[in-house]
Amino acid sequence: MSSIEDLASSITEQVSRLSSLLQEAGLPSPTLDESGSSDFTHETDTPAGRSLREARHRIMDSAKDLVRLVQGPTEHLLTLTWAYADAVNINLIAELRIHEHVPLGSSISIQELAAAVRIPEQLLARIVRYGIANGVFVEERSNVIRHSASSALLVQNPHLPDIIRFAAGFLGNIVKKIPEAVLLKRDDPAHAPDSAFNLAYGTDESLFSYLHRNEAVTKEYHDYLTGRTHTPMWSIDRLRAAWPWGSLGKVKVVDVGGSNGHTVLALAPLMPDATFVVQDSNLGALEMGRRAVAEDSSLESRISFEEYNFFEPQPVQAEIYIFRHILHDWDDEDAVKILSSLLPALRPGAKVFISEGIPPEPPAKRLNTLPSKMARLEDVLMLGVHNSRERTVSEFESLLHRVTPGGFRLAGVTSGAEVGAFQSLLEFEFVGLAN
Repeated sequence: MSSIEDLASSITEQVSRLSSLLQEAGLPSPTLDESGSSDFTHETDTPAGRSLREARHRIMDSAKDLVRLVQGPTEHLLTLTWAYADAVNINLIAELRIHEHVPLGSSISIQELAAAVRIPEQLLARIVRYGIANGVFVEERSNVIRHSASSALLVQNPHLPDIIRFAAGFLGNIVKKIPEAVLLKRDDPAHAPDSAFNLAYGTDESLFSYLHRNEAVTKEYHDYLTGRTHTPMWSIDRLRAAWPWGSLGKVKVVDVGGSNGHTVLALAPLMPDATFVVQDSNLGALEMGRRAVAEDSSLESRISFEEYNFFEPQPVQAEIYIFRHILHDWDDEDAVKILSSLLPALRPGAKVFISEGIPPEPPAKRLNTLPSKMARLEDVLMLGVHNSRERTVSEFESLLHRVTPGGFRLAGVTSGAEVGAFQSLLEFEFVGLAN
């Protein structure tokens, strides 16, 4: 365990390195002011980008450990206990769209802001001042508000409020019910719901069925998913860079549960000789994909869409099958069934790519950066929403072994967390059915 002196020394060293890297790249040093809102979205999977990311993550690792040491365990635990109030506050800011009414490069009085948002002045002041305590907005003088770097980014990147509203609102309601759901499964399993989602929204159906009949929530959900792809951690570019897709030549690729084909649309330019099949049971999503592809004649002949329930035998024989953010929605029994559905179509040499958040193998360690912790956060969401989970590499190997013992070989793993991303990429090769 490092001492506070060691941690402080490490921070000083890495800050100096980060400053040098920023100067070499011609980038400004970040500030908490509105003008400092450029963020680190310029990090790329290049030597310079990797060095910048490594320096930032080392600073955060050391800084958070230093904070915990000087907090002491009591304050640390109480900070975790009351973190829900932070989520409620940022959700209120996003729901009320307070950030949209604060002018960039200028300021606004609390009285004017309250009138624009249409809530009482005292309530607006309480919401904004809690945000200021967390670094969202600045009170430059009494009762006068301007943007901080973080609140300015809410205006400059409209996808962030979409993420916040659904994650802190809809998903937050589910997460708060996890303790109750867990205790019910322990103490009264006969009457326990399938998941915390069922408790939160008073329904016996699955999330997907719930979304199917709730158009407004479905839109919020898709805005949330789209918003995530516009952040560095969730960018589809991470998948594009995770494997040499262009080396495959003339192959057929099946995107299982591929929704409107956003994954295929990202990969198709890298694989000019490949053809693609997007499969999903959501007819609306498939139609959205067809319309998008119809706008590009170069893709229309290479990408097709078909209705498919992935619990049924796979009807398409192909060289590659992709499961992107699919298996974590299902418990182990169902995940095995989904993967087993591939067997009728698989031929030796076929590849199965799984793109999901992959938690590190035990023993567990402190995780001080958001990319490194995101798989754990997503695991909590999967527990609450579907009573499912994120899986380690070895747990995925076990799933494939259950499908057919010895039938799949783990051919490669590209870690997402190492490059500041959520999703990793696992490559399995089918070697044949067990005798």
